[in-house]
Amino acid sequence: MSDKPQAEQLRQAYQQAKQQHKPSAQQQRQLKQACRAANAAVRQVSWWQRGQWILACGALLVLATVMFTQEHSQHATVPVYALSYDDYEQVETHSVEQGHYVTHIREQKQALDKQFSQQQKRLSEQRFYGRLVHSDQDTWFVADCQSKTLLEIKHSVLDALQNEPALSDLAPGQMLALDKNTDGHLTTISAVPHTVYACP
Repeated sequence: MSDKPQAEQLRQAYQQAKQQHKPSAQQQRQLKQACRAANAAVRQVSWWQRGQWILACGALLVLATVMFTQEHSQHATVPVYALSYDDYEQVETHSVEQGHYVTHIREQKQALDKQFSQQQKRLSEQRFYGRLVHSDQDTWFVADCQSKTLLEIKHSVLDALQNEPALSDLAPGQMLALDKNTDGHLTTISAVPHTVYACP
């Protein structure tokens, strides 16, 4: 309780001091003008500083816009897949039927047709080239250009194929064009012009 009268005495002493030392109206006006002048001097900013602030704010706006649009576009771009069986050569179907795991593989008709046409073309175009390496009375040895195979051709085959008399005059090193049928049997052997010196 002794604190209350002391606090009251201090308050009264403060109010009396305030009344005794109160500035006049003119002093108050001068003080306000001095404060305003000091604040005005601090607030004056050069055009360079103002320009820097404007540029910094603009750069910050551009950065925020770019980041927002980039983040928004990443979330918005969801890949869309269209199902088309034509894009695939095989379709595997996995299922459980009567308690057994079953896998069905269906090859697409297009892939099979393409494969079939390639094989047909390959069978019909069985022409290959080789070089006569050695010949003697009974046998010709021909090096196949593509498969690096040495063909040993007996004269019995040559006699059956020889329609042209030019084949008997061939010398080692001569390039030959050979054809095979679908069974892999030689059907024709012909000399390639002398202007061809290497495997085509």
